[in-house]
Amino acid sequence: MKICLVRCPSPFLIDEWVFPPLGLMAVATGLKVRGHDVFIHDGPIAETPMDFQYYGFGPTSPEYSSSIEAMKLIRQHNPKAKLVIGGPYATLKPTECVNDGWDCVVHGDGEIVAESAFKDNLPIIIAKNLQLDEYPIIDRSLIDIKKYKFSMDGIHATSLITSRGCPFSCGFCSKNYTKIRLMSAERIIEEIKILHFDFGFKALLFPEDIFIVDRKRVEKVCQYMKELGIIWRCLVRGDITVKYGPSFVKMMKDSGCVEVGMGVESGSPKILSNINKGESVESIKEAIRMLKKEGIRVKGFFIIGLPGESYETINETKQFLDEMKLDDIDAKIFQPYPGSPIWEHKDLYDIDWDNNMDISKTYYKGRPKEYYGNIRTSSLTTEQIYKAWIEIEDKYKRKD
Repeated sequence: MKICLVRCPSPFLIDEWVFPPLGLMAVATGLKVRGHDVFIHDGPIAETPMDFQYYGFGPTSPEYSSSIEAMKLIRQHNPKAKLVIGGPYATLKPTECVNDGWDCVVHGDGEIVAESAFKDNLPIIIAKNLQLDEYPIIDRSLIDIKKYKFSMDGIHATSLITSRGCPFSCGFCSKNYTKIRLMSAERIIEEIKILHFDFGFKALLFPEDIFIVDRKRVEKVCQYMKELGIIWRCLVRGDITVKYGPSFVKMMKDSGCVEVGMGVESGSPKILSNINKGESVESIKEAIRMLKKEGIRVKGFFIIGLPGESYETINETKQFLDEMKLDDIDAKIFQPYPGSPIWEHKDLYDIDWDNNMDISKTYYKGRPKEYYGNIRTSSLTTEQIYKAWIEIEDKYKRKD
């Protein structure tokens, strides 16, 4: 089959040319190893090639409107083409996608079932998600990997995903329906070899939710990166960092870790309880102290406007920031998304939003001061939450 996979643009991001579309590339690799002719279009929707027999998409929730735009364009110029959608949004809302006019909707991993989605006449295909080692290593030659630019300490870096799902149940997250699946250390090392020796990368980032969830796996991978002299960045969780202790943090530093991102969400114990975060403010603080002591930079991620947010909880977050002096922050207005407990059980939380919202214009992560949000709590209006977010961004975010 002659297949075009279309990367949905994310114009709301500060820079959408940072991370390559690894999910789409994984599906393309799965199709390619089965002998199909696959092309990834990662340019503007208006420049989508119109001479393919089959098209595939894998948008996140805020990218879904772009996929609809592309679908209409292809229908207009190539009405006989078959259009398939998978990825995060389709997995959460398969019936809605069918009603919107997609020929087939893939629920779950697409690497294996994409072939059937294009070939068979089924409206919805539910994938049997395999262990990650069973999927082929992503073929980075499918796109111009070097045009995606992320710099780490002045060195051009790229990303790799070594897990899917999450073992925790935060109320704001749409991954609560999944189980965590980890790629083995041996498989990760195999992929790092390719990125380093074939593509020349000397800096790597692991943007998955919690890279350090399996200690022994991380220790094996760190030892290999140390041998290659690679510097790296990952996301961690405070309580796991504290559990592993200072020796683990030192091992990370010695192996080339220069920075971590940590989902703090809020400096208020009440808010962390409301969202079922499963860790305390004190454990998060202790983890930050451990990391900074070893010279690892810490970037904290915060969500403003979570259930129960008030001026008191906002002030607790500001006090947290004043005390911890993080190297950088990323603060965003809370945006409920389908599949998360807060979205599905709105009545159980101190939060409200308009049900007729245009999800393409209410981003969780967007350009600073260019989106507004649409949530409110019993204590704060949408406008007050917006102003609190701006204050935190202006005062605590690194300016360079």
